[in-house]
Amino acid sequence: MVKALSIEHLRKSFGSLHVLDGVSFDVQAGSIVGLLGPNGAGKSTLIRSIMGIVEPDGGTIALNGQPWNREAVRGIGYLPEERGLYRDMKVGEQAVYFARLKGMGRKEAIDALRIWFDRLEVDGWWDKKVSDISKGMAQKVQFICTVVHNPPLVILDEPLSGFDPINARRIVDTVRQLASSGTSILLSTHDMQSVERLCDEVVLLNRGKVVLSGEADALRESGWSGQQEVVFKGNDLAFTNAMGAMAELSGITEDSAPGLRRARIKLRQPDRTGDFLTAVGAVVEVVEFVKVRPTMESLFIGAVEQSTAEIPSET
Repeated sequence: MVKALSIEHLRKSFGSLHVLDGVSFDVQAGSIVGLLGPNGAGKSTLIRSIMGIVEPDGGTIALNGQPWNREAVRGIGYLPEERGLYRDMKVGEQAVYFARLKGMGRKEAIDALRIWFDRLEVDGWWDKKVSDISKGMAQKVQFICTVVHNPPLVILDEPLSGFDPINARRIVDTVRQLASSGTSILLSTHDMQSVERLCDEVVLLNRGKVVLSGEADALRESGWSGQQEVVFKGNDLAFTNAMGAMAELSGITEDSAPGLRRARIKLRQPDRTGDFLTAVGAVVEVVEFVKVRPTMESLFIGAVEQSTAEIPSET
């Protein structure tokens, strides 16, 4: 399968500071890959290298199976974190201008933009000046300008920043639809909820190195260390006594359903869930037994802390 984006051993230094230090990862066709990392990790330099704004010192970038070239970059849909529209231009006029920069004819651009404006509920603002529309509306216009030419690869840098919950959900749904239609997406964000909701895979950078990568679900599964929630009907003390030394109890609370209790535990031997259920099931009625996998945020923090301790800091 041809990869939409392939990064191999990418390096970039500014003086003695290694901003990118052998970064490698792929973005498969139709997938959403989260590019994560603390401030200063190298995400912006990586994106600017892909877009040809920064020239790497070493390594390779391939787009759709071909070596990096400026014509291929022209086809990428790129939404930078630093937003910017020409305030004195009309919204529709400006959107057409950006679409034509991406190679679309005027009529083709207008027809496609009208569909997108209706889809994201911006249709009433075509003839308004940018200075007369809200920040959220301007962000939707910029998102539309990023995807209107149907790029095979879209790079989104903090795409949900500043959106209210309703419009954030609308953008999330749109990104999912783009991926399901075959568009490949590289999503750079600090918003772990966006990662949970959107990303098939994640790449975590810290101090210019990839310190965690893989399928999001697989990473969360591999980070599980025995945490469970148990919903049961019965006596708290009987449950605790039956559990014995098989698990650590974090607490028991009243469940939302009447007459039920909810316990948060950590199994000392996660591979022996059967023994635990047999023991507690003899004294209470177990209604639910749910694995509590770590969040992407906790994996992010743990990986950054561990890699920071391992990777020497640079001046």
